[in-house]
Amino acid sequence: MTIEIKYYHPGFNIGIADVRNVWLLTDIPVLLKTAVHQGILVYRIPRSGKRISYRTLKKGLVKKRIIIEQAPYLLPF
Repeated sequence: MTIEIKYYHPGFNIGIADVRNVWLLTDIPVLLKTAVHQGILVYRIPRSGKRISYRTLKKGLVKKRIIIEQAPYLLPF
């Protein structure tokens, strides 16, 4: 499975494929959960509960194409 990141925020190390698919680019890329908090689109970082709004991300975005290769998730049965 390949994922194409179109925009990158170097401060948060977050890549955006589209508005619903936002990835935290660590050693293993993690998909951030999308939510609406008080009428504002936010992304939640796993395990920390920190929210980052789309407005905050939009301020520092750089147009950069990054390809993420992921192995398909296989069920154990």
